[in-house]
Amino acid sequence: MQIRADGLEAALKRVAPPLVGFSEPVRAEADTLKQFLRDHLYRHYQVMRMTEKARRIVRELFEAFLNEPRLLPADHLQRAGHDRPRAIADYVAGMTDRYAMKEHRRLFAVGEI
Repeated sequence: MQIRADGLEAALKRVAPPLVGFSEPVRAEADTLKQFLRDHLYRHYQVMRMTEKARRIVRELFEAFLNEPRLLPADHLQRAGHDRPRAIADYVAGMTDRYAMKEHRRLFAVGEI
């Protein structure tokens, strides 16, 4: 039987019913809580702003290193010779938030080195 990833949950439910689950009243409360968290925490405007800033920083770092690999530290520059996009992605993915922001400032802020 071949199952697409998006149909996996439905297929599993057809094969075997869940062994454990919430009662209907608790399920309704859990759904209400999830909706509240989605609206007031995960999609709060301040969270959305920070998420967009983080995306922009990661994208701009990746693009800068891809366009000019000599901006990379020597060990990553050497790795970039084999598979540049992968080496850059690994370098950026390994950065902490604080380090990524610092690198971004070094590359794009006037007066930073």
